[in-house]
This record gives sequence, structure tokens and C-alpha cells, in this order.
Amino acid sequence: MGERLDPTRAPASREFDLPGVRGGMGPTAPRTQVDADFLLATLDWIESDTSAPRTVEVAAERVGMSPFHFHRRFAELMGETFGAYVRRTRLAHAASLICRSSTSIIEASLRSGYASQAAFTRAFARQFAMAPNRLRARAQAEAPKPGRLHVDLVEQAAPVRQGALPLIGMRFHGPMSQIPFHWQRFAEALQAAGLPLEAMTAVGILYDDPGFTAPGQIRYDCTVVDTHTTFPPLRAPLRRLSTREATFVRLNVDGPYHLIPEAVFGVCALWLPRNRRALGEAPAYEMYRAPPWSANGRFQVSLLVPCTP
Repeated sequence: MGERLDPTRAPASREFDLPGVRGGMGPTAPRTQVDADFLLATLDWIESDTSAPRTVEVAAERVGMSPFHFHRRFAELMGETFGAYVRRTRLAHAASLICRSSTSIIEASLRSGYASQAAFTRAFARQFAMAPNRLRARAQAEAPKPGRLHVDLVEQAAPVRQGALPLIGMRFHGPMSQIPFHWQRFAEALQAAGLPLEAMTAVGILYDDPGFTAPGQIRYDCTVVDTHTTFPPLRAPLRRLSTREATFVRLNVDGPYHLIPEAVFGVCALWLPRNRRALGEAPAYEMYRAPPWSANGRFQVSLLVPCTP
């Protein structure tokens, strides 16, 4: 991929397509739109700290359900059990840390909630059919080479500190190609709830690396900055949440949505190693400079990719 890429053309996949990378699927993929209050509260709790213990008993107590009923409903809606979901998402995060940056394997295990590297290695091998060091070596050998497009995208990238922002959002699951359609559905939900679209600032939240997550399981939040603090309590599928305060690599992306994953790839392949940084713990944020629900195929985004300070 050393040639100049056409930014109007859909890019080649950034996935490594390694054996086991797409493993761990439950009996069904989760629903495209998450519309149960107990499930939204649980997902936010799981994602608030990727290294903290998360048990089905505590999860059920937090939402006022019995463990048996909670376990059954979670599996029904998410296509996998609570424990499998927590394990899969954390191991996919660890794989991204290991393969997309210089994060050590022991650090990736700790940041994924494993106190023992041996336990982490066993769980990782079950998920990806190979040990972490083997996956890293294979990923490095088979990773696509950055092209002119990626050099151009990260040319003005710079580290920034972003504070927490209160948000109103909606959770979706599905391939990244569906994200422009998610924004249309989110705008309709805002209007149905009586929240005006005028002058709202949109923020997209991308939690998963598509190289290590099945397309139907990629988690994405469509949100707007919450300036309606006196609005009555929201009901599913809408909820209140916030961004994480963290350090990010910031760069502007203007054009078709597929340029956003290209920009993330450019940050991981070029900016992080050049600046001796690793991926951070927060999700990636898309700070929209123009409403994405009226983008007509071209998006104006300030992209924030998490990195270590």
C-alpha cells in the first residue's frame, strides 16, 4: 500500500484476518440497537473500567434483577453470556494494545483485568488460537504498509488533553460501514424525545478495533453534548453518559466516513511509534464539526485517538 490512495474510494480492510481473531461469537450477534435500560446501564458499567472486576452477581444487583434472570436476559439480547462478553471485549482490547502499539504483554494483561500473566495468556490463546507474542509477531508481519493517504492524514496530528463531557447517546452494534445510518436513526430518536437537533454538537464513540472484533459486534455510541440538564430522565434507547478525561492524538478528517478508520490506522502505524506513545484506555472519539445526520456522505470530524501521556 505504498501507492497514493484515492480518498473517494473505499479502502482495503485494515483487518489482519488471523485465525481466531473473529472467534468468540455467541449463538447470535447482538441486536443492532440496544434498547433495554438494564442492558445500557450494564454496558456503561463494564466499559467504565477495563481493569476492574465485573461479576454477574454485582451486575444483576446494580439493576435490581436476580442473577438467574439477568444472566438469561443478557444472553438473549447480546448473543453471548455476561462472562463471555466481558472476557471477549477485554481480550480484544488487549490484542489491540499488543498489536497496534508497543504496549508490553504484561501491561496489556493488567489493563485487561488479569492479575496473572499466565491466566491472561491462557485466556488469550483460547480466544485467538495463539499466544499474545505470536499474535503480535504475526500481526507485525502481515500488517498493511501505511500509504501516502495515512501520511497526509496524520501530518497535523498532535497530542491534546480532553476533559469529560456530559452526553446524551444511543448504543449501536454493527459494521463500521453502517455508522452513517446509525446517525440517521439517532437523529430520529432525539426528535421523538423532544430534543431539538439545532445547534447540537455530535460526538461518536468507537469502542472496538475491527481487526479483533466481528463486524456485528462492533460497539458504537451516537451522542450529542448534553445541554439539557433539566430535561426529564431519559428512557432507552437514549441515556446519559460522558466522555472520559484522557490524553488523545487529535487530527481532522474531512470526507467519506471510511477515512476515519484510515486515520486511526495512520495514528497507530505512524504517529504512536514516532512519538514513543502507546494506545490509551479511553475509546476513540469523533467530535463532529458539522451534524453527521445531514452529512450527505461527507463528514467533518476532529478525531481523538487515545494515547498514553
